[in-house]
Amino acid sequence: MNTRLQTPAPVVQSDSAAVLNLYNSYAAKLLGYIYEVVQNKLVAEQYLEAVFNDIPNELEQFSKNGTSALCLLQIMARKKLVHFFEALENDTDKTTWENLPWTNNPYVAVMTPLQQQVFGGIHYQCKSTEHIAIELNKTEEEIRKTLKECFTIIRNRRDNERVH
Repeated sequence: MNTRLQTPAPVVQSDSAAVLNLYNSYAAKLLGYIYEVVQNKLVAEQYLEAVFNDIPNELEQFSKNGTSALCLLQIMARKKLVHFFEALENDTDKTTWENLPWTNNPYVAVMTPLQQQVFGGIHYQCKSTEHIAIELNKTEEEIRKTLKECFTIIRNRRDNERVH
């Protein structure tokens, strides 16, 4: 007699079911994340669609233990949004830049212009510290220090908001 517990083989979702599950779980949050960057609902929806179209190629990343699906989706979105910022940089009408999220963000609004450039470049444009250092003619150490200042501003303002 076999006394070992028999367990069924793990149920494997089809790729389309896995994508649908991710969509149902995270699409609204990811759309909000993208919208904060592009400030246009139609454009945000187009980027959301582009991200979810790429998921079947990245499904193995989502199945790894300890992996945050939302974090992976945000990384995928940020890679897509690089094209959005490249288009803005080539745009001669700089008024578009004035309507981007960091100008309306209460945390970023209190940052110095240098801090805004560094934070916006790294957080929204996915640029490396090396790239920003070259753009701003600063050392990477200065850029890292400035980025730490940005996070200190955000952390301190959030702590103050919780108190009130």
